[in-house]
Amino acid sequence: MTRPPDERAAAGREAEESVCAYLGERGVRVVERNFRARGGEIDIIARDGDVLAFVEVRFREEDGHGLPEESVGPVKRRRIVAAARAYLSTIPPDSWREARFDVAAVDGGGAPVIRYYPGAFDARGKIL
Repeated sequence: MTRPPDERAAAGREAEESVCAYLGERGVRVVERNFRARGGEIDIIARDGDVLAFVEVRFREEDGHGLPEESVGPVKRRRIVAAARAYLSTIPPDSWREARFDVAAVDGGGAPVIRYYPGAFDARGKIL
């Protein structure tokens, strides 16, 4: 059964909160959430030392539709990369050494289960 849009949005925010807590427990500092740029959005931007991590959070509550991480297709990856370039243009170039694109998959339906993929794809959107 499909949830109403407001319930889906609330579940998505909860998944993002879970991922932020997960990152914090690992010493990764969240610096921005839901960064929007023309053509794309980044769910979480975090600092892992001097590495910027652009994190896409995918959430699924029910089985039967594939794994959440499988839903980050080529078009979505290109949009994330475009938004990341826009973000990087707003910060000093010497404030970061490296950037990576991570995917956090969250399974719901109880206590959230997070599968985290650092460096899941590159700046060309190619899966690594």
